[in-house]
This record gives sequence, structure tokens and C-alpha cells, in this order.
Amino acid sequence: MPPKTRDLVGKSCVLLCLVGTLLSCSANARRPAAARRPPPEYVAMTRAGAIFEQGRLAALSGDFDCAREYFRQAVEVLRPPSGPAPSDRELLSFSIQLYESALRYEALAGPAEEAGTSDGQVASELTGIAAPQASAQDIVEAKEAIASDTVGVTYDIPMTVNDPVLKILAAFQNDLHGVIARGLARSGRYIPMIHKIFEEEGIPRDLAQIALIESSFLVNARSPMKAHGIWQFMPRTGRHYGLTANAVVDERSDPEKATRAAARYLSYLHEIFDDWYLAMAAYNAGEGKILRSMQRTGANNFWELAATGAIRPQTQNYVPAVIAATLIARNPAHYGFDVEYEQPLAYETVRLDRPVHLKHLSAAETALDELRRLNPELKTPITPRQPEGYELKVPVGSRDEVLLAFAGAPTATFPVARRHVVRRGETLARIAGRYRVSVATLAAMNGLSRRARVPKGRVLVIPGRSGETIQYASARSGRRGRGSRVLVASKSRPKPTGRRAEAKHYQVRTGDTLYRIAVRHGTTVATLLAVNSLPSRVKIRPGDRLKIPRLR
Repeated sequence: MPPKTRDLVGKSCVLLCLVGTLLSCSANARRPAAARRPPPEYVAMTRAGAIFEQGRLAALSGDFDCAREYFRQAVEVLRPPSGPAPSDRELLSFSIQLYESALRYEALAGPAEEAGTSDGQVASELTGIAAPQASAQDIVEAKEAIASDTVGVTYDIPMTVNDPVLKILAAFQNDLHGVIARGLARSGRYIPMIHKIFEEEGIPRDLAQIALIESSFLVNARSPMKAHGIWQFMPRTGRHYGLTANAVVDERSDPEKATRAAARYLSYLHEIFDDWYLAMAAYNAGEGKILRSMQRTGANNFWELAATGAIRPQTQNYVPAVIAATLIARNPAHYGFDVEYEQPLAYETVRLDRPVHLKHLSAAETALDELRRLNPELKTPITPRQPEGYELKVPVGSRDEVLLAFAGAPTATFPVARRHVVRRGETLARIAGRYRVSVATLAAMNGLSRRARVPKGRVLVIPGRSGETIQYASARSGRRGRGSRVLVASKSRPKPTGRRAEAKHYQVRTGDTLYRIAVRHGTTVATLLAVNSLPSRVKIRPGDRLKIPRLR
């Protein structure tokens, strides 16, 4: 592997530095006399670092099964599956960094489906960026427009202006003018929320224009590769970042939840590459694909990588498109866009502790349409049944009306689920035919693609018929935040958790993942694994109890 690529990939792993410096410092600090036996913590870190280095080399050579085994062994040297969690702060910190570094090297093995939009797909309206059309005069005018606009203007992402950027900008100003104008108009609905979340997550606000290129800010945008929402998450990536997708709800379509997930995914990609251009390219094509292309070509930055032709044309032009979109979004009139922005998203929330049909919460068809517009993640007109209750978005000023309607609304029931154990040779199509359901419905119910192969012994949930039962609840409202109220239709309610919580233990609930638990309690997966002495690929189940580190 070329030295430049080795250096860049090495940035994603602070352990290379830690093993060489932290451990040697520890040795000097803890072994004043040559005859004294080194402390156990030093021995564990030294051994784990050596095993990790073997895993790193295996990952770079493409032997990912071997790499994962080395990484597992390295983690278990520091914290065995059984026994107390590390008490030494230095050892615990080293353990966390080792685990997170192993995850980055395992990203090299990531399939294309792990990409934000997979295989370089972009918004259907913007597929023209794969081969942008612009005359020489259009490019000259685009260059002049940038020269007269960017003097004294600061951006929070790098703003390289070169031939690929000029060509994309010229195409946006001419052939794709209408597409960009419509996307900018829709962006007014979401940009304030995106900027707020990006600031909270500590990533550049100008990255908001990725959504323009990904989806043209169409909340129900869907790519041929099954990516969905304004941030075009694939199902697997969405699940990894806490977005639920099933037959009832698809949180990839929830603008706020998906934006939070996109911010964390982009932050993770920046940790790998230490470069926003490469992070953007990885969001489009997948981190594994970008890392492997850099390793194969020796490219040290995005522009070098794009010039090699090792990545697809859509990805080659993806970063220039985000740069061009950012220039236009900052000063649309200067680039010839007369934009009438949509009003920013505004709503109140009501917590529902039982599923109801939306039609029972709205007095008029227009009100029903507004509920659907505010809750695009709902795939059915019935609200989900969730242990912590479902937060329904309602129009500003309508909370009391919805509370009253909910109190008298019948509880809706979902299809009665049946289960089928897959036998040898069975396909989704054959199973769907047996139970007289569509392949699409069966696949969605089980979080699969329609063409997925199902292994023998897999238990599939078979959708049944739905209905409504009459079950009323007396409504009472509780206070939340700045005077906003949430509905509590039963006497018991889960205690809210947040960054100020000081819970010592947590009992795993249905649907929980380590990532969701970590986010809810303001910690990381690596920290949870470390304090609970768990192996890196542990599976948690409802009823398990986890130690949660105290927040300070």
C-alpha cells in the first residue's frame, strides 16, 4: 500500500500513536526500576496493541474474517467477557479507543448497501450530475459569478473551486435550473431544523446541502436501491443509526430523526478520513468502497481519487455538486435563482400510549392530510404501539383538540401476526403465496428486501388482518419542556432519560440496540461494552440489565 494511503488510513486509528507513545509513557511512569515487574494494565495494553496491529494488517490485506478475530481477541485481552469491568482509567480509555478503531478498520469490509445512498445514486431529479452539460461560455460565466460573490465570505466546509465545480455550477444555473430552484424552495421547510441539529452534533452547517443533492428535499424520495427520505438512508445504515423501518413506521422519512442520524453518520465518516470531501464521497458510495479505492490507487485526497476513475461518475461529481449547491444556497439571487422558500417546519407533539387511527384524531379531511404531512414516517393510518409511547406531531395550536379526540378514540389493532419457520428451499415468494400476502408486505414486515434469500430456520412474521377494538382511556396531560404537554393515557409511564440522568442500571426493552441505549444515556457503545465487560459483538435481549456510567 502506498505510504500516503497508509498515513491517511492510519489517521482513523489513534491506537497506532497510543501503542507507540502512551504505552511507552506508561512504562516509564510505572517501571522506575528495571527489575520491577510491569503493572498488569501495562501488560494488557501492550499485548492488546500487538494483537490489534495484526488485525489492522489483516484488514488492509483484505482478510476481514481474520481481522475481526484479531480485533475480538484484542478487546478481550483488555476486558474479558466475564469478570469486573476495567477499573484503571487509562486502561478503560485505551479499551474504548481500541474498540472504536477496530470498527473503522472493519468498515473496509462494508458492503455497498452500507452507503448513505448506495452505489453513487443521487436524487432522481439530479441524475444529470453524472455527466453535466455546460458550454464553455456557461463555465466562464459561472467562474465570474463565483469571483464576484465569495470575496470576504466564510464557509464552514472547504470551498475548492476547480473545473469540476465550475461545470456542475454552470449546469445548475442552466439545464438543471428548475430542479435546483424547486429543491431550494423546499429546503426552507427543513434548513433551520438541520442547522440546529448539525450545531448540536458539532458538524458544519453547510453540509445541509447534501440533502439537496441526495433527495432535492423530498421527504418521501426513494432511490432504486431502496434508499429513503431526505437523507436517503439505506435500511441497514438507518437501523445502525437508530432509525426504525418496519411495516408500520419508517423513521428514515422523519426529517428530524433522519437528520440526527445523518449528522452522526457524517461525523463518523469524518473520524475515518479526517477530510470532509472524502466523508461526503463515502456518504454517497460507502466508506468501504472509498477506503478500498484509495488503497488500490494510492490517492491521498478526493480530487486525486476522482481523477483515477476508481469511483463512479456520480460520486466523482457528488462533492463538486455539494460545493456548487452551497454557493447557490448562500446567495441564490446572485446565481440567478429567485426562490420563494417554504415556511419552516412547525408543530407540537402529543404522546400516544396506545395505537389509534388518524381519522379519529382529526375532524376534517384537511386536518387528516396535515397529520399525514407532519408525520411522513407513518406507513399506515394507524399510529405505532411503542413501549415509551409514540410522539405524534400535530399542527401548532391543535394539541388540546387532539388530546380530547384521543380520549374518546377507539384503540386500533394491527394485523394479527403469524409466524413461519423457513424450511429448506423456501423463498419469500413461495411463503408469501402460501399465506396469501404480497412479497413486498412480507419483506417489509421482516425488514428484508424483496429479493432477499432467507436461510433455513429463520422465523418470519406473517401479516394478518387488521381491525379496531373499542378501548377508551381517560386523558390527562403532563408538562414537558417549556410548558408543552404530552398525553399520558395510563397511570404508568416510563421515566424520561436524558443527558442529566444518573441511572446506574438499565433493563433492555424490545427494540433496543446498544447504540440507542448509548445515545439515550449520553454515552457510547464502546463505553457500555467496557463497563459491562461484554464482547464486541454481543447480542442484547429484552430483560437484560446493563450498567450505565454516571454522567458528569
